[in-house]
Amino acid sequence: MKILFVPRIIEYIDPMNIELMSALARRIGHTTYLSVLAQDDLEADLKRIHPDVVAFSSMTGEQRYFSQAAETVKKCSQNIFTVIGGPHCAFFPEVIENPCINFVGSGECDEAWPNLLRALETGRDTNNIKNIFTKENWYGRFRDADFDGRREHLAGRTTCLDNLPFFDRELIYRRTYLADFPMRSFMSSRGCPFGCTYCFEPKFNKLYAGKGPIFNRYSVGRLCAELKELKERWPTQFIKFYDDVFFIRKTADSWLEEFAEVYPREVGLPFFCLTRCNLLTEEVLKLLVKAGLHSLTMSIEAGNDYVRNHVIKRRMTKEEIMHAFGLCKKYGIITFANSILAIPVRPEIMAQQGKKPIDYDIESLDMNIGAGADFSEFGTIYPYPGCELAEYVVKNGWFSPKDFNKLHTSYQAESPLNCFTPREKMMQGNLVLLGTLCVAFPWLRNVTVKYLIKLPLTKLYFILYYLIKGYLTVFKVYPMKFTLMNLTKNIVRSVKLDWKKHSPGKRLY
Repeated sequence: MKILFVPRIIEYIDPMNIELMSALARRIGHTTYLSVLAQDDLEADLKRIHPDVVAFSSMTGEQRYFSQAAETVKKCSQNIFTVIGGPHCAFFPEVIENPCINFVGSGECDEAWPNLLRALETGRDTNNIKNIFTKENWYGRFRDADFDGRREHLAGRTTCLDNLPFFDRELIYRRTYLADFPMRSFMSSRGCPFGCTYCFEPKFNKLYAGKGPIFNRYSVGRLCAELKELKERWPTQFIKFYDDVFFIRKTADSWLEEFAEVYPREVGLPFFCLTRCNLLTEEVLKLLVKAGLHSLTMSIEAGNDYVRNHVIKRRMTKEEIMHAFGLCKKYGIITFANSILAIPVRPEIMAQQGKKPIDYDIESLDMNIGAGADFSEFGTIYPYPGCELAEYVVKNGWFSPKDFNKLHTSYQAESPLNCFTPREKMMQGNLVLLGTLCVAFPWLRNVTVKYLIKLPLTKLYFILYYLIKGYLTVFKVYPMKFTLMNLTKNIVRSVKLDWKKHSPGKRLY
């Protein structure tokens, strides 16, 4: 069969979900194609390719784009099967109620996706395939089922990642600029055991409770084999490990020690990874440095102890944060910190602490500066459905469940919460941009919090933000070498991408 994958947009991170689903489909004999909504003409591609299946993968905020795309598919031909999966569908299989969607893949679909394709190819029944919701099984069994009832339709987690095929990067690289971009993305593991309220992982873990271990990863040999082939096929200067948590130490676990020995020999490229301040020890950092670590992300998220540990439940102390960033300074590792602004606090707590909403954001800025982060990025909190934070803001009347479909796809846009005034939202948006500059140039801190965030100069601040972000990401966090032509093209693309992240815009595609 011919399968057309339709992502909304391709950014600088490989769409690994699509690359894996394409590889799984090709492994059982199917042909795969790509049409990117932001750059291609979907209707023309449908007429040119005549696909049997069109597949979407949706994060929350993107579902409305794919709803329109599915309408386009069905207008072209009612005989084309439409399938949608991704993070949004893990918690909202209700997407199957869209008349233009035939199948919804919920949760991990490493087995479900090939099983669905086999059934479609042979005309077999699709209603009993684990993780796949159809019109028939939804309205007949699952629409009115409780949480546990829907859980029964999920197969166990994929515990042996080594059995998965190499990502089909060719599908993406032959149609997009990523072939010429020298940083490659990879996830060496799946899962995160922590309970941050703004993240989908705690709900995902609850969904999969009793269905396999939370944290699963590739063996070092399998991981390095794929990265070695990647390096040989495409010009690659840097590896970005995009795992939620790159390492979790277990009793008698020697994975990191083996990685520190094998990766430099087999791959030998500088790399970036994500971790938590309360996981990073000097012993671990030494192993990562030995392997080739150049930079890492450790999210601070909130400077205020109450907000950090009670509202978003990061469960880490200021001392742990400062210690971890200090270790990175000691070993010359570039640090990239994330923080979340506009986290709402109940009025009585603010009164007890003698603070206004913007004061909490300034605390977060100050902790980034105090930690000595090399590069900091700030976003606004978004109440994604299925997350504990969403329950918190809905319960307090700061957000309506009816507005989930209106959420912007980027967490760097204006706060969607009604507990902030327009002026407070403007100040938050300005600090999202100016915070990056203040961490890079701490002497800007006082003039920023006293004056600059109060001025309606967001477009000017975006230019300044973009310049410093561009310099720090390309020359510090992910150091890469470009030709003048390639650098110019990437600057133009990244300006467009960043502007869309900070402004909802009017165009859907």
